Amino acid sequence: MKATFEVLEKLLSAYCIESFGNSEEEIAEKEAESGIKFPKSLRDYYKKFGKCNYITKSCNNQYEPLLLYEFFIPGEDFFTSDKDYLVFYQCVESMIYCGIKFTDLRLEDPPVYICVWDKPGWYLENISLINFLVCKALIQIAVEARLPYWVYFRENMWKLSDYRKAWQICDSYNEIEESTTTPAWKIFIKDDVLTVFESVQNENEEYITGVSLASFDKENIKKMLFRKTPAGELPQYQTNLPLSEI
Repeated sequence: MKATFEVLEKLLSAYCIESFGNSEEEIAEKEAESGIKFPKSLRDYYKKFGKCNYITKSCNNQYEPLLLYEFFIPGEDFFTSDKDYLVFYQCVESMIYCGIKFTDLRLEDPPVYICVWDKPGWYLENISLINFLVCKALIQIAVEARLPYWVYFRENMWKLSDYRKAWQICDSYNEIEESTTTPAWKIFIKDDVLTVFESVQNENEEYITGVSLASFDKENIKKMLFRKTPAGELPQYQTNLPLSEI
């Protein structure tokens, strides 16, 4: 499944309202203030999700989008040697910033670069801005338990293939692949349940350090918690679902 804005819209479906986005006037005002024209994909994203409370809340050591008015161009006191970037995303605790090169702003779907506070350079993070925005939003929604019903599995003896067998996530159609240079997540959506697997970067993807499920659909997420599965009995987990309903 390709990472598109429609994937986010479908997941949020009835809860995705017009007020989630920034207006054309707000975007144009920020462009005028910055003196640059934003890429079409960035404008489209903020028109749909720029104020979406499922995505724009502060995170616990996760990447999060800057609000439109917080976009900035690095000044002389910024730690990178190259200042010619539009910064629109960050990871506060790790002091990581994500930006688009000035020379790429004319592209509809430009690559995304990151910088880290203790290094002077920028490094390619994702070859696609759209993929970056969609995947980071999905990871944030699942890991931060932003939807009404959530489940979390800590690190245990189960591997990625065990979970996929248990939940019958066998079709690549259900996977949203990141086009990142630093793969550490596997993202799936099936039956309106978002499932995100966390692994150790550059390690065997079968080794999972955590699994987060999130959904608006109580019944479908409950079905994933049946103890007896094709892969055996599910590991222990945490959830906000009432124990009497599981």
